[in-house]
Amino acid sequence: MIFLGHACHLVEIGGKRILTDPWLVDPIFEGHVERDPPLAFGPADLPPLDAIAITHGHLDHFNAPTLAALPDKQVPVVHPPIRFSELDANLRRLGFANLHARDDWAPFELGGGVRVVPTPSLGVLDECAYWIDGPDGRFWNGADAPQPPGVVGEIADRLGAPDLAALSHNSFDQPSLLALPSFKEPDHGPEGALAAARRLGARATFGAASNMRWCGPDGPAITRKVIRRGVADWRALMAREAPAIPALDLAPGDAWSREGGIERGALRGRPAARVAHDYIHPFLGSGERYTGAARPTTEETFRRDLPALLAKRPEAARYLGQTVHFEIAGDDAGAFSVDFARPDLAPVAGDAGAPFALRVQDSDWKDLFERRTSWQVLLVSDRLAVTRVRRGAPPDGLHFAYALQAVFP
Repeated sequence: MIFLGHACHLVEIGGKRILTDPWLVDPIFEGHVERDPPLAFGPADLPPLDAIAITHGHLDHFNAPTLAALPDKQVPVVHPPIRFSELDANLRRLGFANLHARDDWAPFELGGGVRVVPTPSLGVLDECAYWIDGPDGRFWNGADAPQPPGVVGEIADRLGAPDLAALSHNSFDQPSLLALPSFKEPDHGPEGALAAARRLGARATFGAASNMRWCGPDGPAITRKVIRRGVADWRALMAREAPAIPALDLAPGDAWSREGGIERGALRGRPAARVAHDYIHPFLGSGERYTGAARPTTEETFRRDLPALLAKRPEAARYLGQTVHFEIAGDDAGAFSVDFARPDLAPVAGDAGAPFALRVQDSDWKDLFERRTSWQVLLVSDRLAVTRVRRGAPPDGLHFAYALQAVFP
């Protein structure tokens, strides 16, 4: 296995090469985020692939410029079943046609005894993790967050112990990015990755899915605010609490194998040129919009465009399933409450006392309808504020903020 940084891994088992969650071109999220540390290689340095496995469609796991740069568009792409995101449609827009949606536990066979097995994931919106095994090894990619004990226990019971596990030690503090106090529980960071390593009985582990930092003049301050603990904190915790399980210190480009251990700088080359825009629609110039040809007013987005969009996506609206108050700030301000559990009802002007509320700039709100941006970008841009939330497990808490991606994928 060659660690390519974040959740991107080049897994070599049984003579097959599987690339997970491609992200090898910076920056992402409309220029807000980049790799940390920067890469010393790019898509052109990858060998031929036998499969690509994508856990979900977030832009740090599904990077359109990286995928566009891969020469073989006939390679099998394994992904979770799609309900609300556009992962499968975007793959087709990029030229990939050999797509294989797999439910949890349903293996994709590559031949020679090698298989890619989706496993459940804590994440929302069409997400899975992956177990990859073959005659000479077993690897688990834990995706975006430390998985809860029940999920990890089921993986261990069904599939056994991996030789190597990529564990998210994710201490990404989304509430603080959305102007809220921290909601982060201890078991959602290094402690969760420690518990997963123990329950899996992994031969070796390494920290993944957290190699990112914010760009621009405010980038260092935002990074400090939202990433409270890093991979070094997790490795120190593993050394104290589980010294029998190696927590490998892998940098992007380093390889690990059962026989040889760590090989530094196994993949080297030339970083890809930075891109102006990684969001799929401007990247491909698809021209898709949720509104007419003219720039809408805030009033029009709520009276005309949002009801039309929800009529096309009633399942996505019901998945969100909450009443949300939108405070639109800026030159074209407005305030509306939307009952997503009843997408047939028109938005109500004013604040109806919903338990969930957020503030967004009018320019950003209108950009959503013109497909100039995505809800993902707003979630990481430090310019979206949640002003009211009912704390608790989903569907309470920040579930509503994430679930809006189903309406604005």
